[in-house]
Amino acid sequence: MAAERKNFYAFLVAALVTAVIYLLPLPQPLSVGEELITLTTQGKAALAALAFVIILWLTEALPFPVTALAGLLLAYIFGLAGFDDIVGYGFGSSVVIFFIGVLTLSSGLTRSGLTDRFTSIIIARTGFQSRKIVFAFMAMGALLSMWIVNMSVAAILLPMAVTILRRVGHKPLESNFGRALLIAVAWGPAIGGIMTPVGNGANIVALGYLRELAGIPINFLTWMVVGVPAALLILPPAYLILVRVFPPEPISAEDAPADGKLKTVPPGLAPSEWKALAIFILAVLLWLGDPLLQHLGGISIPIEAVALGAAVAFFLPGMNVLTWNEARDDIDWGGIILIAAGLSLGMIIFETGAARWLALLAFSPLGTMTAFLRIFLAVLIVEGLKVFFSSNTVTGVILIPMVIALAGTFGINPWYLAGPVAIATSMAFILVTSSPTNVIPYAAGYFSIKDFARAGIFLTLLVPFGITAAFLIFAPLVF
Repeated sequence: MAAERKNFYAFLVAALVTAVIYLLPLPQPLSVGEELITLTTQGKAALAALAFVIILWLTEALPFPVTALAGLLLAYIFGLAGFDDIVGYGFGSSVVIFFIGVLTLSSGLTRSGLTDRFTSIIIARTGFQSRKIVFAFMAMGALLSMWIVNMSVAAILLPMAVTILRRVGHKPLESNFGRALLIAVAWGPAIGGIMTPVGNGANIVALGYLRELAGIPINFLTWMVVGVPAALLILPPAYLILVRVFPPEPISAEDAPADGKLKTVPPGLAPSEWKALAIFILAVLLWLGDPLLQHLGGISIPIEAVALGAAVAFFLPGMNVLTWNEARDDIDWGGIILIAAGLSLGMIIFETGAARWLALLAFSPLGTMTAFLRIFLAVLIVEGLKVFFSSNTVTGVILIPMVIALAGTFGINPWYLAGPVAIATSMAFILVTSSPTNVIPYAAGYFSIKDFARAGIFLTLLVPFGITAAFLIFAPLVF
């Protein structure tokens, strides 16, 4: 009864806050040079609907996918778009197909026995020491996401992490080791994705906008000169924060096998493992080689198509690796609903103009500040705005043109404002729904949205220091 009363009050607070925002008068227009940016009535209503959803997510008053769907219903009630359009923004997005594809890939790797073999190799290097395992996964995620998109890396690491937890008997939501390890699966790729332009979709967006809007070509090396140091400055303290907030329980002698192995694996790969490995390697090569294919032949294969192809490959005649019933049981369909509805809400905020108004409101004071404060606060602002946006690339599309325009207005080198903003778009550590990379490990059920925010708040405050130091120290060396 106490829990029901708490949930009722949380729902009531969410409804009241939503009503207050909806009924407030429109604020005065904001200006960028000679341009006036106005928050429209629809934009204000979109912010009201978003406030409703965020409060319910944070208080866990309703199941998370149900809250997201309620947000879509509220957007329709407020008349922000037609119902088909509201649903289509998210459920019609190729990101949903990507999630189904990579989670099916994850299921296939697990069911084939390949993740047992990979995790046995990891354990052979780290031993059954929970802190070392957490750091190993975070470091692997960072290194892989230099060359593979964040979401793909999280999907690759997820089945290995879950295999370890199941083998040592740690259950969802009952283990700090489970919380720390699965959050590491999200944090590692997010941090590593800032090292190169190909690690995050928003990085590519930034390079295009800098070239087209500011006439500044930023090459691969120029990006890495700031991206690699920034990631290296963030990664070690991120690990320390994670194991301090969720101290991993030591793996007991009873849980750890006497021979120090997760399970006995044959010395050679089984046929199912070879098939799963071939599908996995082909998917990684296509993800990694897309820039080369574009350069050589003008061919581009979307990451979503690669993920879908990998998923379908497991069910081809003669594969005998995965059945549909197994895949259906392994995939968290609630997580897919959550990200699809989150994408819809983010696009509604964009289409109503509320996102542009928020960006201007947040960034306009930066022009008169010192370089340190400008970069530091720009990164912190982006991390705060990530609460409202569920796609790194959409965040970049919204914010980067705005900050380039602001840089021109204030006479600032656009790279020193747009660069930090682009890097910060993948730094979503407060809400699970702020990045698809977070949703993948969340779908395994080992940590809650509240758990993620509890650790993420501390990392959010740390990240601006790392990015600011990297730009101030290393960017002048090549730019």
